[in-house]
Amino acid sequence: MFEKNIKSIDIQTYTVSLIILGVCLLRSFTFINNFSPVIALAIFGALHYKKKSLAYILPLASLWFSDLLINNLRYVLSDEFTWFYKGFFWQYISYLIIIFLCIKFNNNKINISKIFITAIFSSFIFFIISNFGYWLSSELYEKNLFGLISCYIAAIPFYKGTILGALFYTPLFFAFYYLLQKKINILKIDKLKYE
Repeated sequence: MFEKNIKSIDIQTYTVSLIILGVCLLRSFTFINNFSPVIALAIFGALHYKKKSLAYILPLASLWFSDLLINNLRYVLSDEFTWFYKGFFWQYISYLIIIFLCIKFNNNKINISKIFITAIFSSFIFFIISNFGYWLSSELYEKNLFGLISCYIAAIPFYKGTILGALFYTPLFFAFYYLLQKKINILKIDKLKYE
């Protein structure tokens, strides 16, 4: 009976979920601006979840939970408990788009060049969308083309952390999972091939 119950548990899904939850908690301890594992987790989850709904739900739920910790324990933004910070919508939309594109254009093959190209492209998507949202919702910049360009120029130092985080964490997660599935056969995904 125990063996039957074990076989009904989707070990691969639980493993991917634990990786995502654990790493999002580690995000709370990053001290370099925007050097974060979240883009890498969006890419990793999009390619590794069998149920694609989980590729959206788990990374975003983990991100939200780590945001709660960061905004209420590390950076106290106000005297009140912060459920959502100003501008969260644009960042979360960025991650949703990254996940969608990774799922949509996935050819079920993973190799080192694909990992790096996806990390670079995803960090660029995040930069464009999140800073567009900041420009739109901020009083700091004029609501014209010059104001938008000024906003993007001012955000370039933060982009360095974003792209470095994506380039560091994405291959790290894929390499870790590749080695893990080599040792534990049940973690392999039939439709996903590491090359």
